Amino acid sequence: MEIAARIKEVTAGLCPGQTDDERAAAVAEAVDRLKGSGLLAAHVPASLSGAGLSAGGVAEILRGLARRDGSLAQIPQSHFTFTRWLVDPALDSPSAEWAGRLVGGTLVANAQAEGPEPVVFQGGRLSGVKRWASGSPYADVLAVTARRPGEAAQSLAAFVPADRAGVEVADDFAAVGQSFTGSGTVRLDGVAVAEGEVREFADAIALPAYGATAQLYHAAIDVGLAEQAFYRAVELAGTPDPDDLTARLAGELSSTLWAATSSLAAAAAAVDALWGSRGAPTAKRVAASLAVARARSVAAEAALEITAGAFDLTGTRGTAPGAGLDRAWRDARTHTLHGRRREKLAQIGRAVLGGPVEPQGPQF
Repeated sequence: MEIAARIKEVTAGLCPGQTDDERAAAVAEAVDRLKGSGLLAAHVPASLSGAGLSAGGVAEILRGLARRDGSLAQIPQSHFTFTRWLVDPALDSPSAEWAGRLVGGTLVANAQAEGPEPVVFQGGRLSGVKRWASGSPYADVLAVTARRPGEAAQSLAAFVPADRAGVEVADDFAAVGQSFTGSGTVRLDGVAVAEGEVREFADAIALPAYGATAQLYHAAIDVGLAEQAFYRAVELAGTPDPDDLTARLAGELSSTLWAATSSLAAAAAAVDALWGSRGAPTAKRVAASLAVARARSVAAEAALEITAGAFDLTGTRGTAPGAGLDRAWRDARTHTLHGRRREKLAQIGRAVLGGPVEPQGPQF
């Protein structure tokens, strides 16, 4: 799969200097092209007509999308995470039906963050409210996490069509950045769920490096945002004879970016070593999770440093409406708040000091 070429086609309508209305329309058009690009089935096993890419390959897709737009990259992040429940090669029976739908361009969005009351699955129906459902206005299917009556935590996901009766998607997300992710509210009013549409959370968590893979994808978005800002700043500030201060700052930002891309590559390699396997030793699974936690921390810091430092490198040219650096900074500032970075650093520290490491889950 020629990832770079397909990303170029998908993002052809995105350019610096677009107004918010223009960018919103461009992102929506890019999502349509994304559905037709084959990229949404990149992780589907080759035996089921997919590209058979591992986590590292999917991370490169998200990184490439983020180099063009932080909202566009966020939209399929949960798609790649939740569709592992359906087609991962480590499953006993990856779904040929779902593989065909993904190859055909079906986009799955998450509906997992709880609203005021938990979503309960009872009597074959879902009711409740979900928040921050990234990608939901663009989605064909929603992965709705829920609990059964009496359960203390979410235990399942129901993969339901976004246009099913009782589903209401509100594109009401408002934030300083990633404004076009469609991370709004999903309301569920007695939504009927077929037995075959339900998957168990425990089975997903048991997949190789499940939480680490999801976090790797977030790190890839941060690296892509850092690259977006850095290369745009170099384009704006480029000169064959820079003064010493400009040259030094460019060197600092370049070194920071190198550290982030290197940590992402190392983390991807650790996760890929487990991809498609079953029953990997606990030590290897923990090592992969720690590698991703380190990469997530390094990438987030790099995204914040570079998207801010890009203004110092360009001077006032970088503040012009057409420069586009403000959008990269706003997207990075918003996306780096998705995970509790200090908690990940504490996990790394416990491992370094010989203490206990928390059980693996969606965040680790």
